[in-house]
Amino acid sequence: MDLTAIAHTGGPVLLWRGPDYDSLDLTGPVIANWVNKGVGLFGDYDLGEDFTLFAPLPQGLHWRELVSVLSVLLAGGRVVIGSAAADGSTGTADGSPVPPDEEHVAIVPLGHEDDPAVADADEVFVFNPPALALSTPVDEDFIDINSAIRAYPDVTHRRLDGSGTLTVDGEDVAWNPEEGSDRPAGRPQGLLVSNSTPLPGEWPQFLHHLLGGGEVLLANGVDDSRITDLADGLGVVHGTLGTWTK
Repeated sequence: MDLTAIAHTGGPVLLWRGPDYDSLDLTGPVIANWVNKGVGLFGDYDLGEDFTLFAPLPQGLHWRELVSVLSVLLAGGRVVIGSAAADGSTGTADGSPVPPDEEHVAIVPLGHEDDPAVADADEVFVFNPPALALSTPVDEDFIDINSAIRAYPDVTHRRLDGSGTLTVDGEDVAWNPEEGSDRPAGRPQGLLVSNSTPLPGEWPQFLHHLLGGGEVLLANGVDDSRITDLADGLGVVHGTLGTWTK
C-alpha cells in the first residue's frame, strides 16, 4: 500500500467529526499531502525501521494522529497504538497504556503531554484537537505538531513502500498484505464508519479502505445517536468499526 490511489481520488475521502460539532472533510490529495508532511517531520527524527511512534490515543483516534500513523507505516517505521502488559492486560495499574520497550517518540492531544504513558518518550508531539487549529500552546519541552508539520513540503522524495509494522493493544497487526492477495482491486465502495478507534483486527480494513480512496467517516467524541444520523446522511454504509453498532 502507498499513496498512489488516495492521491488521485477526488472529493472528500476522510470525513472527521469531533465533539461540539467540530468537523473537517479531507480529500484524497489533501490526506496525501499531510502524510508526506509527516514523513518530512518524522524524517528529522530518523524515521526508518528503528523508529517507533507511540500513540496511546487517550481521547480516541483523531485525524491528526491518523495521518501521523500513516506517515510512519508507509515510510517503514513502527507504530504502537496503546499496548498490552506482559500478562496480556491492557494498561498499567493506573489505567495508562504501556509504552514500547524500545526508544520511541509519542503523539498525544493537548492536555495529555504529562501523562505517565509518555513520560519515557524521547520526544512528545502534542496536537491541538480542534479541526483547523494552527498551533498548540505547549512549552519548549514538547513539540507543537500543528505548527511543526506545516513547515514541511506536500511531497516527499522518499520511497513509501508500506513496509512499516503496526501493533495495536499488544497485538501485531498484518495491515499490509503481500501482493497477489485476494483484496478487491479498484476504489472501495461505500462509506466505512469508525466511531473513535478501530479494534485491533479492524485496522487492515480501515487502512485499506482509506488508502484505496474509499470514503471513511471517523468520529471522535461523538455519541451513538449522532454518529447514526451522520452515517445515514452521508451515503451507503459499507461497514462499521470500533464500538459503534447501527
